[in-house]
Amino acid sequence: MEDKLVEEREVFLEGRKMNTNVVLVGHVDHGKSTLIGRLLYDSESIMDDRVEEIQKLAEEYKRRFEFAYFLDSFEDELKEERTIDTVSLMFKSKKNYYTITDVPGHKEFIKNMLTGASHADVAVLVVSAEEGVQEQTGRHMFLLKMLGIKQVFVVVNKMDAVDYNKEKFETVKKQISELLNSFDYRTEEMLFIPVSAIEGDNIYHRSEELDWYEGPTLIEALDGVTLEGKEKPLRFVVQDVYEVDGERTIVGRVESGMLRKGDKVIFKPTSVNGEIEKIEVFEGELEEAVAGDCVGIVINGEVNRGDVCGVVENPPLAAEKFLGEAVLLDKYLKKGARLELRCGTAKVRCEVKEIKEKINSETGEVMEKYPKEINEHDAATIVFATEPLVVEKFVDVPELGRFVLVKNGRSIGAGVVLDAPL
Repeated sequence: MEDKLVEEREVFLEGRKMNTNVVLVGHVDHGKSTLIGRLLYDSESIMDDRVEEIQKLAEEYKRRFEFAYFLDSFEDELKEERTIDTVSLMFKSKKNYYTITDVPGHKEFIKNMLTGASHADVAVLVVSAEEGVQEQTGRHMFLLKMLGIKQVFVVVNKMDAVDYNKEKFETVKKQISELLNSFDYRTEEMLFIPVSAIEGDNIYHRSEELDWYEGPTLIEALDGVTLEGKEKPLRFVVQDVYEVDGERTIVGRVESGMLRKGDKVIFKPTSVNGEIEKIEVFEGELEEAVAGDCVGIVINGEVNRGDVCGVVENPPLAAEKFLGEAVLLDKYLKKGARLELRCGTAKVRCEVKEIKEKINSETGEVMEKYPKEINEHDAATIVFATEPLVVEKFVDVPELGRFVLVKNGRSIGAGVVLDAPL
């Protein structure tokens, strides 16, 4: 058991490379899963025996070998040839580590898409060069905008299907730009990357077929992402705690600010405080860690997954009531409803104390004041009462300003924190 803990801790702490959370969104069959499979394959993040397994399954079900099959966790998905739930995987480039999430494009699975997007640092919008902008493309962009994901790359996929035609790329790019402009994204500053995921063009390797394109490949674009947060207060989110040879290591991610050896810190909501004795990664120890770093720290005291650490001069606050704006993606939600709320790595029970405003989720228009309930696809400002939980105003620390609502084990909505604690 201890050997397993050592192995898990070393995998988690490997390297100082930045860990970036990436979510892929787009209409069904526009090639998201294939694109991620290609990234995993070209970055050599898949074992040879897994490749052989997929080849055998493809032969059994008489399908062409597809990179998307690397992501299919269930045989039923392979048979149906569609993604039925979110899938998160890690891979690394020469520069960074990535946790990349493939989410469904089907309307009936959009709540899973929202769950996958709730922790993303950057989004990749995948649009087929053959079909262009579709219904779900717009819906996904609304959700990304509401969740405050500012860094978005646009991948125009399946360029091989249109003979790598530049004019077709420009036509689709214009369609996408019009959509993104309607959500106040500055498209003149965005990257639009023509790719073929199935052929590997401009994903991990530059394409000879697309020699008219002079911009970066997708992996080059991702490697160029910078995570904001150094000037913000320290917020270190606890993901797990390991104890090996009598030494307790708290592993997690620096979501904002800077963590330094010797810092006097406090964890909330447990209220454990102490001094940072070590900051560990696989190669050894660090003197400091910055936003985006996944590290282990050594400190005396019992802390839990979901706790948030800050310096004692500017500590995180544990809220028991906060105001949020949420989008409901399943059935209805009433005043007094009891749910599970997830923020960061924390999971707590909560109650809908008051629904202040019902909002049109496509226009932002206030439809009703103090409604008794909201329905599927409605947005609303809601007062939540929770067990002690660290949340931050989204405008101050976005990394702890997003939350997901769960009922009976199903994600039914998500939102952002407007004010906390109340």
